[in-house]
Amino acid sequence: MFIRRSVSKSKKYNDEKYYTYRLVESYRLDGKVKQRVLLNLGADFNVDKDNWSILSSRIEDIIKQRKILFDIEDKEIESLAQQYALQLISLSANSQNEEDEEYKEIDINSIDSVNPKTIGTEHIVYETIKELALPELFEKLDFTRMQKNSAIGTLIAKACYPASDKKSIEWLRDVSGVGELYKCDYNSLSNNSIYRVADTLLSHKDIIEKHLYNKSKELFQYDETITLYDLTNTYFEGAANGVTKAARGRSKEKRSDAKIVTLAVVLDSSGFVKKSTIFKGNISEPSTLKEMINNLNIEDKDDKKNILNSNKKESKTLVVMDAGIASQKNIDYLIDNRYEYLVVSRKRDKQFDEDKATAVKVDKDNNIIVKAQRVELKDEDDNIKEVELYCHSTPREAKENSMQQRVQTKFEESLDYLNEGLTKPRRMKKYEKVLEKVGSLKSTYSSIAKYYIVEVKKDPNSDNVLSVTYKEKIGTDEKSAMNGVYCLRTNNTTMNNQTLWKTYTTLTDLESVFRTLKTELGLRPIFHKTTSRVDAHLFITLLAYTIIHTIRYKLKAKGINYSWSTIREITGNQVRVTIRAKCRDGQILYLRKSSIPNEKQKEILNNLELTHKAGVTTKTYK
Repeated sequence: MFIRRSVSKSKKYNDEKYYTYRLVESYRLDGKVKQRVLLNLGADFNVDKDNWSILSSRIEDIIKQRKILFDIEDKEIESLAQQYALQLISLSANSQNEEDEEYKEIDINSIDSVNPKTIGTEHIVYETIKELALPELFEKLDFTRMQKNSAIGTLIAKACYPASDKKSIEWLRDVSGVGELYKCDYNSLSNNSIYRVADTLLSHKDIIEKHLYNKSKELFQYDETITLYDLTNTYFEGAANGVTKAARGRSKEKRSDAKIVTLAVVLDSSGFVKKSTIFKGNISEPSTLKEMINNLNIEDKDDKKNILNSNKKESKTLVVMDAGIASQKNIDYLIDNRYEYLVVSRKRDKQFDEDKATAVKVDKDNNIIVKAQRVELKDEDDNIKEVELYCHSTPREAKENSMQQRVQTKFEESLDYLNEGLTKPRRMKKYEKVLEKVGSLKSTYSSIAKYYIVEVKKDPNSDNVLSVTYKEKIGTDEKSAMNGVYCLRTNNTTMNNQTLWKTYTTLTDLESVFRTLKTELGLRPIFHKTTSRVDAHLFITLLAYTIIHTIRYKLKAKGINYSWSTIREITGNQVRVTIRAKCRDGQILYLRKSSIPNEKQKEILNNLELTHKAGVTTKTYK
């Protein structure tokens, strides 16, 4: 073996010359010496020419299992030799014919297991990608083979090993055996080719989102009459000066020190993404609804016309939103555009009469009972125009009581701290400053301060304060009387109380989606420094979510409710490994196959209707 440098011309850059490197082997045929290329080392090959013979000899030693007298001192040369040797073995391997009963005598003392690569999680993710017909879509979008492989690898890495772009590429090359599933060697792809595919995916965002949503409807045949809409935001590490959408805003992760960007997502009640948009971090939540609805293709316009022309009742889409988006202006917009709505009311005066409320069973497993009081609002013609459902939830009451007690404790501790400082050096004492501080505390803890009387007593002989005292107002039990109570508003007058409440609780699916995106798929924090790469990062994370949601949706239908983290943990230790052994005839056998899944892995594979064999078994002799 030896390494040869060849001159090539770039058609893209006016026939500019560049060098490529190949690993070549000499052989004799019909008495003549010929050469054949064993491996293309690419244009990025940067080993010094003085070390070429050392590298090629070491590759041959590894393949032939020849012992060497001295270890290679240059660790980079050794690493490359191991990498190229494994690539050569893989390229020369043939798929094993299971009907071929071939026996070989081997030296059992020579048996080794080499090149282990994880394959279990990658297997179920790749099969789901195929089920969602993404490879076919990429071909229709004229992706090159390199772009297609880079896109698939990027999505699998995001689902299986969410990390920075650099670490994801290292995982694809060094840890995962995913490339063996569709014959892609990620060592042969440059970092830039994998980085750039994010921009390619983003340029086809609308087409890919629509394809995935339509495909999920085709696979699962679910009802799409309910639309869930909500927003979240995520923060940047670094200044993010080059990101136009990065801005200071109210961080849902309490990262007031960092710029944020807002992600708006529309889902159906089954949890599949219909549409996503990225807004500036300081966007007003209610202002986003109109743009999202206008961009949605919830119903085909021609079908809608046909329904109207045939005098059939048109089925309306029910939009479910939380209070932060449910301004009266947005509700009026939904009504004008013939949508039904189910929202949390922004009303401060929650009228709940327990005597008039009825119990609504939620779930027989957790035995939670929600009490609901229905109020029907009528128009001038005595027709019901809106339903208000006042709900009281005991778990929610306990949560709100706890939150309220925490705020109350902080408010009292802040006042006590202020009062204690009046007698200590270098602490606030001036009357005007103390009054200003008390006003600031009342503003900070406004939800609880209105139930307190705070008195600041001034020293008649100076500008200082003698004391800061407080006490609860008489008859302030009402501060917790409405805890656990919230009001749902809807213009759907046909749903009963239980259906309304259960439909609203589907909004918690969006909250779980955001948790999955942030904790299981690496949505936060954002390290990218350009707007396009930030948009691509969020979009690829949403694509990975659709893939894993498809997996979980299928498992949930079979009664398996694992989180994605649990699924990754269960399937993560199934590996592909090469078994190497010396045969009696002097040949070296390389047998590459996947490990047999354990019982928990089989349970997941069986319920997903996938084969236990991840990848093909290959063998070669050297």
